[in-house]
Amino acid sequence: MEKKGLNLESFLSTSRKWLNSEEAELAGGERSHQPQAIYFFADEKNRSFCRRYNREVNFKRDVEDINLCDKCGMRFWNYRAAQICVFAPADEYYTIDSRNEGKETTEFPDKEAALSGITSFESKSWE
Repeated sequence: MEKKGLNLESFLSTSRKWLNSEEAELAGGERSHQPQAIYFFADEKNRSFCRRYNREVNFKRDVEDINLCDKCGMRFWNYRAAQICVFAPADEYYTIDSRNEGKETTEFPDKEAALSGITSFESKSWE
């Protein structure tokens, strides 16, 4: 497990949109240090972006089946073929290289920071 910045090339190549595009752009978009909620849409092969792998993944196999979201703290909602993830794009997060590493991980060292990002986002969205 290693702390890495966002793989911008992989992030930009995914099917995604900001939950609140105006706010995200004002905060700097991909350079935002404020948590942003992002929809990632899985395609017909069920591929989506995962910040913990820092690349496109098969969401069902690589994330959902090993309960990675519970260990991570970022993902807070699944809606049909979309997963909503909250993270600060410009911040570094602990990442994994493989599904096996994800299975062995019990919790990410920065899970509390990820959870506080969701809390921050949720409280801000209600103001």
